[in-house]
Amino acid sequence: MLYNRKIQQNINKWLLKDEIIILNGARQVGKTSLLKLLQTELKRQKIKEERIFYLNLEELEVLDELNNSPKNILNYIKVKNKKNYFFIDEIQYLDNPSNFLKYLYDEHRDKIKLITTGSSALELKAKLQDSLAGRKVVFKINPLCFEEFLRFKRIDILDYYSNKNIPLTIQSQFKKYMDEYLLFGGMPKVVLTQDADDKKILLKNYVNDYINKDIRYIGKIDNLMKFNQLVKVLSNQIGNLLNINELANTLNLPRLEIENYINLLEYTFVLHKISPYYKNIRSQITKMPKIYFFDLGIRNQILNNFIEPINRSDSGSLFENFIYLELKQNVSEDDIYFYRTIHKAEIDFIFEKNGVVYPIEVKYKNFSNVAANRVLSGFCKSNKINCPKGYLINLNFNKEAVNKIFFLTFTNFFNRLS
Repeated sequence: MLYNRKIQQNINKWLLKDEIIILNGARQVGKTSLLKLLQTELKRQKIKEERIFYLNLEELEVLDELNNSPKNILNYIKVKNKKNYFFIDEIQYLDNPSNFLKYLYDEHRDKIKLITTGSSALELKAKLQDSLAGRKVVFKINPLCFEEFLRFKRIDILDYYSNKNIPLTIQSQFKKYMDEYLLFGGMPKVVLTQDADDKKILLKNYVNDYINKDIRYIGKIDNLMKFNQLVKVLSNQIGNLLNINELANTLNLPRLEIENYINLLEYTFVLHKISPYYKNIRSQITKMPKIYFFDLGIRNQILNNFIEPINRSDSGSLFENFIYLELKQNVSEDDIYFYRTIHKAEIDFIFEKNGVVYPIEVKYKNFSNVAANRVLSGFCKSNKINCPKGYLINLNFNKEAVNKIFFLTFTNFFNRLS
């Protein structure tokens, strides 16, 4: 059974346009399933099945055929006088995907619409040249967000998720499922697996296959032991500042090598960095960023730690990483920052939306009444920006407090964003 993804509605708008659609993301996040869902959408829009084709470039015969000449794709076409739709999985396997896509777009876009997937931004960046500018639209596919996680698990409380006022008993159930998400993450196959031990096996296999093998191959890494040590150290530092010099000293590696490894983890979608919030753009570029992982289950597997959140010392970091992953479902990644003063007072996230700036503090704890948060209040008051309110996201407490600060559970917070 295929489950809908939230990003589909954005992709659907481009299905009947000429531009090449590229779905980019880490392995096993659901790109192939999305291709199948998009095929179903075309059929819903009265495109006959004989005009829809799926080609998997992991099949060597298909790969060789298209590598020999992009014109070979025309041999599949039966209906000559109408546009045909080609779904091509793992486009980066082609010797020269840029020329392949450019030729078909420039010469045959009246006959062919291309929808493709790719698993490494580094490989695609190397192979997809600027010649595709204006010819493609790219969508980044992530692991499941929490709402999709609930949908995939077929949770009967999902209808409450969009409510502004959620009953306490329902909120406690959301908390239970959120804790499961904090442990095992949002990789679709892992979410659909019921047994916890089986989930751990899938996550272990993913780390071995994708992070230890595929990424090593993509980045041409010789020193696998040091690379794996770095990945483990970074896994333990989610929500913290990325100090390259400190990492270089800890691992006894040159700074440039550390930077190359981190860039590789970014290009393969494992690691996310956010910059500090400054009015001066140059300061955003030069100051140390903070880091988060693309999936919490993968992160926990790297550390081999599946203790329940309530009993572990890093539950706050897990919750903060979770909020970041949810936040970027609603806000562009380029508009998410963090805030840190020279006295090391910090706000977990600052985001901008429609010209308005919002500070967010994240606490994995229960509140029974309003508590002061001077950093949030001070930010809203002191900066000469449009900052009408700040949020303190927690596990159980919803209340509008003084000094422009709202206490909100995570579900109520995301309802306000959507």
